[in-house]
Amino acid sequence: MDTVYSQKNNCCGCSLCEYVCPKNAIKMVTDNGFVYPEIDNELCVDCKKCQKLCPIIKNCGQNAQQKCYAARHKDKSVINASSSGGVFTALSDYILNKNGVIFGAAFTDEMKLVHTTAETPEERDKMRGSKYIQSNCTGIYAKIDSELAKNRPVLFCGTPCQVGAVRNAFPDRKNLYLADIICHGVPTPLVWEKFVDFIESKYGQKLSDYKFRNKENGWRTYSALAQFKNGKTMRENNFTGSYIELFRYDVCIRSSCTVCPYASTSRPGDITIGDFWGIENIFPDIDDNKGVSAVICNNEKGAKLLDSVKDSLELYQCDIGDISAKQPNMSKPSKPSVKAEAFMHDLNNMPFDSVLRKYTRVGIRQRTIDIAKKILRK
Repeated sequence: MDTVYSQKNNCCGCSLCEYVCPKNAIKMVTDNGFVYPEIDNELCVDCKKCQKLCPIIKNCGQNAQQKCYAARHKDKSVINASSSGGVFTALSDYILNKNGVIFGAAFTDEMKLVHTTAETPEERDKMRGSKYIQSNCTGIYAKIDSELAKNRPVLFCGTPCQVGAVRNAFPDRKNLYLADIICHGVPTPLVWEKFVDFIESKYGQKLSDYKFRNKENGWRTYSALAQFKNGKTMRENNFTGSYIELFRYDVCIRSSCTVCPYASTSRPGDITIGDFWGIENIFPDIDDNKGVSAVICNNEKGAKLLDSVKDSLELYQCDIGDISAKQPNMSKPSKPSVKAEAFMHDLNNMPFDSVLRKYTRVGIRQRTIDIAKKILRK
């Protein structure tokens, strides 16, 4: 067997194939910052287990029993610390109170994004908030298996393809709860690594955290906040916000994201969470620009989980169309950018500050285009 996938854009980089291979014939290798499986044909016995469980090949989306809600946490401090309405905190608090384990994406001390474990609220808090990078799932399946074997409740939260991989790896496990996020696509960690180096060099300090969705100016504003190890912070400007621009221009998202089979209302998680964009049109009385979550219970298990945390939340039942109306990735994948190939070439061949000047408001060209667009809109 030569490859797990038929085409490169059919690989989401979940690393499940590496974990399930009975002969350890698969290793994940890096290409432009993304990981892909590489097969050692001397070890491979062509059992095809990797393909049988691949979340792209074996789509595990479900929508037969969906119940939908707008939701927000009753604790305002939780909302302020969350990207939207704080539902992840409510779900994870419930699991932690049951002596369970949370699996989610968090930064390491070196500002690498990895899927890791949390057994305390303090560890869980590092998982809160949107992080627009593909997280590394190396070793996570063995850890999930270990905790499930102890009969501990486990909550895994991730992108739909990551959740699909976990569901395929551990089907029908009663103590495993899966939460997928409404996902636009994941940028390559290579861009993030270069951005971190750029920001640290520019400000002469090591980053300790980076908020992709700082809410000081409201929930609807994508406003970055860089936090440094010396205690200083730097709010949104052309430099600190340049990474968010690259993400929103889709020049560096994984190619599989542009053909994602989970970009639909059929979801792999027991529960789906995301931003409830358009809440002002559905429930205007609760719109305070502080954040409201969209919640979709995709099966009975998800509905029971949400019912278990209802005392922590304000819940307003709605229809799936109310959520998907302003969430285009619930009906179709993100479009590939016409600049993506040129961007990756420049990323690998130009100094990063030159890349930013070419593609973001760091450069005068993009700032001029932005000004012209504003004038034309008047």
